[in-house]
Amino acid sequence: MPQAAINGITLNYEVAGQGAPLLLIMGLGGTTDGWRKELPFLTKHFQVLYYDNRGVGKTTAPTDFTAYSMEHFAADAIGLLDHLGIERAHVWGVSMGGMIAQHVALNYPERVQGLVLGCTLPHYASEPTNIPALPDEFHAEASNLAPEAWVLELMLSGTQKTAHEVMQDSVRFNFAPAFVETHPEVIEEYIEVGMQNHGPAHGFMGQWSAIMNHSTIERLSKLQHPTLVQHGDADVLVPIGNGRLLAHIIPNAEFQLIPGSGHCYFIEQPELASQGVQAFLQSL
Repeated sequence: MPQAAINGITLNYEVAGQGAPLLLIMGLGGTTDGWRKELPFLTKHFQVLYYDNRGVGKTTAPTDFTAYSMEHFAADAIGLLDHLGIERAHVWGVSMGGMIAQHVALNYPERVQGLVLGCTLPHYASEPTNIPALPDEFHAEASNLAPEAWVLELMLSGTQKTAHEVMQDSVRFNFAPAFVETHPEVIEEYIEVGMQNHGPAHGFMGQWSAIMNHSTIERLSKLQHPTLVQHGDADVLVPIGNGRLLAHIIPNAEFQLIPGSGHCYFIEQPELASQGVQAFLQSL
C-alpha cells in the first residue's frame, strides 16, 4: 500500500478505479478494509481514494491526544488530495468519517464537489445548543438522538479486552439483530478482519476524544454542497434521528433510508448504499 507524509504523520492510502475522484472516510477504529464491500460497485464509476485515519491501521497513531481533532482529520483528508494532485473530489464519510466529511466541506468548501454523510451526526456535546426541531412526521425519531447507555458502555470497555472480544462486542451495536442472525458468514468475516486490523488503544481513544468535541450544527445551514444523507433505521449507535436532523439542517439535502440496517449499513446492504451514492453523485 502506498503511503504519504502528511501533516507530520505517515498516512496509509489506496487508489482504485477510474472516473471522478471519490474520497472515502471511514469511522472510529475502522481501516481501509471497512470499504471492501463497496469497492466492487464504486470502482466501476469513480477513482476511489480511501485511507487509514490517524490512529488506526498502517497510519501513524500519535500518543498525544492533542494530535486528534476533527480539524486534524479534515486536514489529513485534504493533505491526501494535495499529495495526489486532486483539486476537487466527491466525499463519502461514514460514522466518525461522516463527521470528518462535514469539517472537510465546511473548512475547505472549494475542494468538495458532492457530499455523502452516512450513519453520522452533527453534534456530540453533552449539552447541545441551537438544535432545530424536526418536522412533526419525525417526532419519534427526533426524541432519540443519543445512544442508550449500554451502547457506550460496551463500546468504551474495549481497551481492557482482547481484539476478539472487542469485535464480538461491537457486533451488538454495529449490526441489526436480524442481520446477525441471517448472515453469520458476514459477521464472521467482520470479526476476522477487525482482529487483523486491531489498532492501539491510544489511537482509538484519540479518535474518540475528537468525536466528543465534534459539533458542526451551527454551521451546517451555510453548507452549499449537494448532499446525500444515508442512515439505517435500526442504528443503535447513532440513532436515525441524527440523520434526519442532518438532512433537515443542510440546505436541499436528500435523505436515503436504508431499511432494516444498523450502524454498519454499508456492510449490511453495500449494493443499495453504493448504488444510492453512485446515482446521487452522477446526477451532479
